[in-house]
Amino acid sequence: MKKTRLAVVLPALLVAGVTQAATVYEADDGSHVDVYGRLGFNLTDRDNNPDQSGVDGNFDGRFGLGGSQTVNDTVSVIGWAEYQVNAAEYANNLNPDSKDLTARYVWAGIDASQYGKVTGGRVASGLIMLTDIADVFSASDVTIARQVSAVDSTATQVFRQDGTLQYQNTFGNLDVSTAYIFGNSTSNLKTGYNAAARYTFDFGDAGKLAPVIAYQYDKSDNTISSDAKDYTFWGAGTRYYYNNLMLGAMYSEGQLAFNNGRGDSTDKVYELTAVYDLTADWVLRAGYRSLENKGGDETEYKDTTFEAQYKLTSRSSIFSSYVFRDGKKGDGSIVGTDWNGWNNPEEDYFNVGLRYEF
Repeated sequence: MKKTRLAVVLPALLVAGVTQAATVYEADDGSHVDVYGRLGFNLTDRDNNPDQSGVDGNFDGRFGLGGSQTVNDTVSVIGWAEYQVNAAEYANNLNPDSKDLTARYVWAGIDASQYGKVTGGRVASGLIMLTDIADVFSASDVTIARQVSAVDSTATQVFRQDGTLQYQNTFGNLDVSTAYIFGNSTSNLKTGYNAAARYTFDFGDAGKLAPVIAYQYDKSDNTISSDAKDYTFWGAGTRYYYNNLMLGAMYSEGQLAFNNGRGDSTDKVYELTAVYDLTADWVLRAGYRSLENKGGDETEYKDTTFEAQYKLTSRSSIFSSYVFRDGKKGDGSIVGTDWNGWNNPEEDYFNVGLRYEF
């Protein structure tokens, strides 16, 4: 019997824009193989050095391959591998200056339809339900959970980290996700776990409201290089959808504790976003970001972002954005969390880019 094709190639919790993989093979039983690619070129003056200002041309590329094999009417074996060039990834490539191919997602799992989905590997964390509220711009980086890398160097904030076993399901309007993080031998992580939930209220003509809560804990084994003891993250936020308008607001705290008697380092972050589909081809975005650290490196981000997107096709676009920054550099005192070298909080920058997806 042919099984109804499940939307399993990329989790629905993934960042908008990478959920439309193209099917290159589909069997009679519903098994399929999908591919995804993204190529981009950006012009920006974001060089993080006011004494050597100039415009740089940067590229990035992603390629993903995965799919589903039908076991029966309920169960499928699923998997996905996605790699990136010029990525902000540290897993399998702990040199942040390298341009080598690095893994964004590599996972395998079981999709049991109404019973939920279990995936293991470098998965798309369920906490993306929260971070997506702020992650709407093409070239303006989300700052939340930046300190987790002091415990687990494979972590890209709380978006993804190696050695994760995750369960996800949807019950009516409620989306839930929970995970245990085993880590691997390249990081200090001893153990970790997280959970997130989102409920969507449908108000009919008055729009939709989708509040989210999220939590993560990472504990260090403190045997490699860092004096970090553990990292605790929590956050709450919501999105509101009304016709062509989407509004977002979120607040989070990330606390890094130490073994050496040093006081905790705490990031407090809030972000506000607005996305408006002006026409079928034009999208306008605006947002404000605030991060303040206390007890750690004393970093501050105060970013105001404006962006316009023109859709050349349904998948490919031109982006233009400007970020006004009024923050403060940190002192770089915490191993693994110094962003000053690549994400200067004191320097405004612009970005113009072309993105081609397939």
